[in-house]
This record gives sequence, C-alpha cells and structure tokens, in this order.
Amino acid sequence: MLTARGHLRKKVHVSGNEYFYIHIPSKLAHDSQFPFSEGDELIISVDVKSSRIIIEKANDGEGGQQSAKRRVQQKINA
Repeated sequence: MLTARGHLRKKVHVSGNEYFYIHIPSKLAHDSQFPFSEGDELIISVDVKSSRIIIEKANDGEGGQQSAKRRVQQKINA
C-alpha cells in the first residue's frame, strides 16, 4: 500500500461555488504503482462510519461506473 500525508483544500470560485481539492503529494503520484493518471474519471465515495475516502477509476474495464460503485459499496459494507 502506498501512503503519504496530504491535505484537503477549499476554494471559492468567483461565482460563489465552493470546490474541495485533495492534495496528493508528488512523491506518491509519481510512484510506478500509483494507479491514476491526469484526466482519469474517478468515483469518490465516503465511508462515514470509518472516516475513509475511497477513490476508484470510473471506467476500469470491469463493467464501468456501475460496477465500480458496487465494488465500493461492498467494501464499505464488509
């Protein structure tokens, strides 16, 4: 498992919309085992019970977005 410490940042657009960003350190993102690339569509789920964020590729060749959502839900319920 790759591990690094990051930060959650909030930005307010001039339109008034709020956006939250997760800072992923380059040390982690440049590791050869890091599974994401710039522009990847992601599914982000929050497991409120255990205070965890789960990030997966939306279309990873295993049935697409619906399949990824089911896998995330199964992990949360396990």
